[in-house]
Amino acid sequence: MVDNIPVKFDPRDRQILYTFWESLPRIQFVKDAEKIYYAHTARQVILKALGEGIKEEIEEESDKISIRRALNAQEIYHRIGVYKEEKRDIQGINWNEFDISLHNLYFHIQKLEEVGLIQTVAILREGRHNVSYYGRTAQVLIFRIDYEEYEKIENAFSAMARLVPHVDSKLKSERIQDFYKRYVQIGQSHSKKLFESLAKFEKALQETDVDPGDIANFIELLLTINPEFVKLLNELIEYLELQL
Repeated sequence: MVDNIPVKFDPRDRQILYTFWESLPRIQFVKDAEKIYYAHTARQVILKALGEGIKEEIEEESDKISIRRALNAQEIYHRIGVYKEEKRDIQGINWNEFDISLHNLYFHIQKLEEVGLIQTVAILREGRHNVSYYGRTAQVLIFRIDYEEYEKIENAFSAMARLVPHVDSKLKSERIQDFYKRYVQIGQSHSKKLFESLAKFEKALQETDVDPGDIANFIELLLTINPEFVKLLNELIEYLELQL
């Protein structure tokens, strides 16, 4: 197991690598980049490394550790090596089959940058070379693969609204549409609760190398048991007089 050993640096030269994180949006919902993101497992691991960052010991303050979440390609490559040695549990990653060269890593970084999931935070002169440092475009990136599911749900409500008057004259299309509007409002409230809950952990996340995305996933898991959704669906079942 390889430890994440603090690396000394002079903060006066590389301040942007730290300040950029605080200016990022807390959460960004991603709709159109899922195919690029999930096309290769390396891209998931890159975003994981940029979410956790690396610990660094601030020069002249040896007792103070800072988390830097802007990394160059070599540092990302090193973090991937650590994950592989630890066999870090990352969804969808089989470390026995995972392999990547530094050359290929640059290719995947470019693809993530093209779709706006990561950005070049700074290009710093180091020795005789200009070194690019990369970071996320938001502290938490939530991939809304379920956008398609929402479209299916909207189509399902719309179809039922057209059908019910032909089933029973007591059933009204407008009432089904009202149920759908409530469904959407509950979903919007769900997102708001996610923002508020994540804010509670913001200070601790700034001080530790925990990926905020993992905490967001944990909160989303807790929010899946939503009594408002259950109440709405039970009312809808009762209105349609379904025996389920």
